[in-house]
Amino acid sequence: MLYASGRLVGCHYCQLPNVSDLTPRYALRMATRAALRALSGADGRFRGTALLRTVDPSQYEGGQWNSEDGNCVRTAPSRRGERRVEGFERDFRELQREEFAAAAERAAATGNARMMLMDTTEAMILRADAHPSKYRGWTPEKHFTLYNDCVHWCLPGAIDTWNDMLLHMLNST
Repeated sequence: MLYASGRLVGCHYCQLPNVSDLTPRYALRMATRAALRALSGADGRFRGTALLRTVDPSQYEGGQWNSEDGNCVRTAPSRRGERRVEGFERDFRELQREEFAAAAERAAATGNARMMLMDTTEAMILRADAHPSKYRGWTPEKHFTLYNDCVHWCLPGAIDTWNDMLLHMLNST
């Protein structure tokens, strides 16, 4: 169920009569917009630096993340251009960038906040090897299904890159 200003505006897959079916993209856009509006300093309450990190792509291939028909077992980084950000993640990144641009414009007009975008998406599409897959832990009982985890990062290099990017961004402005 999705609400705006305390009023029901729709839902995602609730199938209720007279309730608009809205996509997860709608919910993500509204949540991103609300957070960035609060941090853009337009109301004068926030005076500082706000950073938005873009979505990092799942590296799952060959099926759905919660099924047995695929995996994320790459053992080496991808080459530039070998993989592309697609579908939901591409759309989410685009809406993040759009909402960030609007918030940065508001922040620039007031001078209250400093807005920074750390776009990690393209860099992280190259690191399919940095996910734990189904090998992230021991397998308890036989009846327990251990799903692949291709969203969280396990190898140090990928996430350490974010720290390097952040430090460079903070030092360059």
